[in-house]
Amino acid sequence: MIVAILGAGRIGETVAKRLSTSSKISKIILTKRNISTIQHLRSNKIEVTTDDVYAAKVAQIIVISVKASDAKQLLSQISDLVSGKIVISLMAAVSLRKLEKALIGAKVVRAMPNMAAIIGESITAYSVGTNISDNDMHQVLHIFDMIGEHIPVPERYMDAITALSGSGPAYIAILVEALVTAGLKVGLPRDIAMKLTTKTLSGTANLLESIKIHPAELRDTVTTPSGTTIAGIYELEKGSFRTSIINAVEAATFAAEKVSKKFEDEL
Repeated sequence: MIVAILGAGRIGETVAKRLSTSSKISKIILTKRNISTIQHLRSNKIEVTTDDVYAAKVAQIIVISVKASDAKQLLSQISDLVSGKIVISLMAAVSLRKLEKALIGAKVVRAMPNMAAIIGESITAYSVGTNISDNDMHQVLHIFDMIGEHIPVPERYMDAITALSGSGPAYIAILVEALVTAGLKVGLPRDIAMKLTTKTLSGTANLLESIKIHPAELRDTVTTPSGTTIAGIYELEKGSFRTSIINAVEAATFAAEKVSKKFEDEL
């Protein structure tokens, strides 16, 4: 099986690296306008090129990983080459309806991974088009398996998912930075503060996923009367921490919806 990845940004490059370890994939064709930055990825399995048309023509599965602003030109270039092929769009904002209209006969899937794909820990939400078979989905899910876990969702949720899990690593990075800085302020060495912060975050996430309790229940378990935790929580609530997180995701959702509407009108 030959997979073309059109657009070697951070996500496209990451997907190429992860797929290169799959025994089910014989070749990966990775494209970028300036291939000087991806020459190091050349191998017996990964070919790099500037030619999107060639990549789309040769491949059985096409992964589109360009910015939405480049969608119109790219879709026009490959439209005659995709009939009967699986096309996985990792583009934010471009709907299945628009993709299927531009790529007549293609078997289209729209997906939103995140940067944790670098270590195979992405959570990829996906929505499927109108003519995907079970065998097609088996191949699609193999690709998603290579970058982490995956979850099917109605397409109407994709803008919110872009804001929550697509942008989520940035919010978490700010939280990590803040906690490490707080550790420095109270006298911890930077390396110790970083280790404690990252392991506390990953351990808490794994705990919540493993034992399936509500986050509030875990919070209450850690919080004792007149203790250290409630003193910290009080300051977080006074600073509207919870509201700020909610507002951030809501604002990002509105931004995604705005971009989606723009491309619905333009494409």
